[in-house]
Amino acid sequence: MQSWFSAWLALPVPVIFVSLFAFYLGTATLIVWLSHRSPLSPQVQSFRGVVAPFFGSVGVIFGLLAAFLSNDIWDRNKQAERVVLAEADTLIALYSLGTASGSDSKALRSSIRSYASAVVEDEWPRLQWQERSTRTDAALNALLREVAVPGASKDPGVQRTMLDMVLKIRAAHEDRLELSSDRTAVTKWGAVFLLALLTQLAIAVVHLDKPRPQAAALFIFTLAAVSLLSLLAIHEAPFEPPVFVPPGPILDVLRQVPA
Repeated sequence: MQSWFSAWLALPVPVIFVSLFAFYLGTATLIVWLSHRSPLSPQVQSFRGVVAPFFGSVGVIFGLLAAFLSNDIWDRNKQAERVVLAEADTLIALYSLGTASGSDSKALRSSIRSYASAVVEDEWPRLQWQERSTRTDAALNALLREVAVPGASKDPGVQRTMLDMVLKIRAAHEDRLELSSDRTAVTKWGAVFLLALLTQLAIAVVHLDKPRPQAAALFIFTLAAVSLLSLLAIHEAPFEPPVFVPPGPILDVLRQVPA
């Protein structure tokens, strides 16, 4: 089920919307047919009399679950943005500290730029496939060696601070890779999908006496639910197109650190 769900999320945005709309429009059409046109309609019509507040209770549960799901997704995207900013800020701070302390060297600048270039050019496209970049790992190791080599700084305290900065960059890098492969539990998505279907049934039961109002209410809810679920689906992964966290802060490092 996890692989099927991942494959669905990897579809283009129009396909995600169309697939959801086709499914829920199909269930709505089936419900209307069962209520008023099928051989079972007399049995279905025997449930007439359910009051409108019943629909509200099911709708509220659907709304709460959708809110919990969206909170997980937005929080993951915010974390991704913070990690990228922390990574870029620490790279620039490392260069600034080296310059201010007299430890600036062509090798240090080259190591910082090599790492930033590897992240933007090689690693960022791989994030959507949850893949590591060997080029980025090698550049990060080279930066660590450059800072850790004895005599790289005139002051041992400054060198220790620079080493801490590189370790912070490494931690942010690992956090970014972890977030790229993090996904909301399939059970949460499944619960929201199921509650959307149950909300359709609740709407249908409330409007059993009139087919046209029933069809109109089902269509309006279906359009709203599909729009919401599609929006959440395209934001599910913070580093996957079409909506993803850009590498802009890392690009700024290349602009601010001279070659």
